[in-house]
Amino acid sequence: MFDLVDQWKASGMTKNTFCAEQDMNPHTFSYWVAKRRRADQPSGGFAAVDITGSEPSERVTITYPNGVVLSCPVSLPLISQLIHLC
Repeated sequence: MFDLVDQWKASGMTKNTFCAEQDMNPHTFSYWVAKRRRADQPSGGFAAVDITGSEPSERVTITYPNGVVLSCPVSLPLISQLIHLC
């Protein structure tokens, strides 16, 4: 179904027109469009951060409520990357 969603996006047609040509229920197709949108969104987890070539000036330490401590060097390029991840 994701292939059909991709075909619809590339076609430039409205959902109703595309569904009529594909002999598909528009409500069912809307479900798959929403499911595809959710699949395309980044999920939580880890993201790579490249700190090569950066000059650390200080360290930042984050302590989570469960006791996990994260400590890493801080530089302007690293801070910029971390902000863009949000």
